[in-house]
Amino acid sequence: MFRTVKYLLTLTIIIVSNNVLTQWQEQNTGIPFTLFSVSAVNNDVVWSCASGTNIMRTTNSGMNWVNVGLSIPPPQGIETNIFAIDQNTALFASYSGTPRTAYVYKTTNAGVNWHLVFSQGSYGFITSIWIKPDSHGFMAGWPVSGRWSLWRTTDAGFTWDSTGLYLPETDPNVWSFENALFYLGTNIWFGARGKGIYYSSNDGNTWTLQDLTSSGFPYPSGIWFDNTQNGYSSGNLNIVKTTNGGTNWITTPGSGGTEVIRGIAGTGSEWWYVRELNPGIYYTSNNGTNWILQYTSPSGVGFKHITKARNGNTLWAVNISGNIAKYVIPTGIARNNKTTPSYYSLKQNIPNPFNPKSNIIYQIPKSSLVSLKVFDILGREVSELVNSKQEAGTYRITFDASGLASGVYFYSLTADGLLIDTKKMVLVK
Repeated sequence: MFRTVKYLLTLTIIIVSNNVLTQWQEQNTGIPFTLFSVSAVNNDVVWSCASGTNIMRTTNSGMNWVNVGLSIPPPQGIETNIFAIDQNTALFASYSGTPRTAYVYKTTNAGVNWHLVFSQGSYGFITSIWIKPDSHGFMAGWPVSGRWSLWRTTDAGFTWDSTGLYLPETDPNVWSFENALFYLGTNIWFGARGKGIYYSSNDGNTWTLQDLTSSGFPYPSGIWFDNTQNGYSSGNLNIVKTTNGGTNWITTPGSGGTEVIRGIAGTGSEWWYVRELNPGIYYTSNNGTNWILQYTSPSGVGFKHITKARNGNTLWAVNISGNIAKYVIPTGIARNNKTTPSYYSLKQNIPNPFNPKSNIIYQIPKSSLVSLKVFDILGREVSELVNSKQEAGTYRITFDASGLASGVYFYSLTADGLLIDTKKMVLVK
């Protein structure tokens, strides 16, 4: 018995992090203007918007930022939010003129051309856009003519329709917030100043108002959900959370402040938020039990938005000096460093099929620059699980596909630039 236990202990996998030394890194986009919104497709493809003709894009995780907004046709106004579909396709909302008119533009060729797909006068102001992988989407804006400005699309934003989306609002002191919308499955949440969070479980056909008054004056200026039940928002200058889809929201301790919260993002027990006119990024590792200041921007200016890669583990926060802060959320990797493998190998994931998590095991015989990526059936990268120098050993990493649709995926291992192997896995939800 003792020998068996000793043997098992010898084989015990020691949990380490491939990004234990990961820090926030601030990148300069090359423009000195306020970045109002950021949208990350995955760890590499990220879009952000400022005013005028300034739409910034990276396809290599921020190593280079390119302004792809120079061809935006007039009127060029103030960009309020952006949503990136892939490396070539994105939509952004803006406003200009007196009286104010709202506009939405779309590109399908990485900004070579931008097309006007929506406009709304009478003081229109579109604050949030979200497009799902099935091309269905939703956008919200300030009330116009006594009703909330709510719109649907079934063709990834080429056309928009408000049929069946009547939600009255006549109070001029009630409005929605930039980037404060989340669309998951058939569930939609958007924030309403002074009221709470409007929620629909059926793609916007009917709405209920979720109460935030227990946290003070409702100010839901940021919303993010990890799944249909667990989400975070902002109450009255503090962070609130729900574990039942928003039926109940509770204030998290130690999250109060003096500046408006401008964005929230996270996953599992780890969450981050940013505030207007505040150069700090705040973090919890324990589901909001307590919050700490994790990063302060060296530029000393406030952040306007933070988001997480929809298919990946990277955070992006934009500020008013044109800079973008990047952080790679450490992914737990198990490493057996008791024995040294004699060759490179990539094992079949377990379980397979899976929902939504599966373990991937690989081994490297010497110190190598390791990359482990996941691709969809069309060969598009959907997640980068590992991209770091690793010592010899056998590794196990958990792949979380919560944000992906059911289907066939492939994962590939490369070491020092050489392809080791590619295997297939099936996600069934």
